[in-house]
Amino acid sequence: MNDTEYILGRLEKIAANLEEIVSILAPEQSAIYVDASQQVNFIGMEDAMAILDGFGKNSASEMIGKTDYIFVYDARKKLLIDGEAYVPAGYLVMKSDYGLQGLNESDISAVMSELRSRICTLALGQYRIQSYRLG
Repeated sequence: MNDTEYILGRLEKIAANLEEIVSILAPEQSAIYVDASQQVNFIGMEDAMAILDGFGKNSASEMIGKTDYIFVYDARKKLLIDGEAYVPAGYLVMKSDYGLQGLNESDISAVMSELRSRICTLALGQYRIQSYRLG
């Protein structure tokens, strides 16, 4: 084997490894997770399922408007204020189509638009928090 063949062989292995790394870091199907600090995260389906498992028996959900997107949250995080229900953080958004599915790029754009239209600011004394309004 000459030097050129050796180098080309190594480059092919590097390219294959990079493809695998990219597929792990940027999954085609993902879920939106808003964590306790209200940061929006795009997570893989495996992480989304682990979060759902963490909700346990306290898991609750509702469809987002007339879309195929489902808002899943820990019912213990729900705030009831003047007869209205809100969830400030700790929720997932996925697609519901014969079971839970991940979101692709176009889904994520649509979901973010739907979420923006349902997020409101709650005034709790001197504090202001962004929350998703249920219902």
